[in-house]
Amino acid sequence: MDRQTRSNGLETFLEHWGLLITVVIAVITGKVLAFFMGLSGTPWIWCFVAAFALMIFGALLIGYAKLPVYRSGRFFTFGLRSVPQQLLGYYRWGWRVFLFGVVLGVCLLLSRP
Repeated sequence: MDRQTRSNGLETFLEHWGLLITVVIAVITGKVLAFFMGLSGTPWIWCFVAAFALMIFGALLIGYAKLPVYRSGRFFTFGLRSVPQQLLGYYRWGWRVFLFGVVLGVCLLLSRP
């Protein structure tokens, strides 16, 4: 059976480069974990401040995008369909920034205070 005609080539790419990609991801993950496990003192405080600043900025972007929805009296709406079309970018970036701050805060749990 010919898979090339029904595929975009991702299967072939992963077949040849999958091991290298896995090794690179493992090395990067190891370096990131080693960084956060050795973090203490003033750099830890700066990462903590950065995590909270990212979470607050993301929440502000989400709130800005949801403001017209709140003004119309709908408070318990979720997802992209509740946000006006022209503010979808703010909503998406708000969630990206907020979740990056959360991940940074969770990574700080690996360190010694």
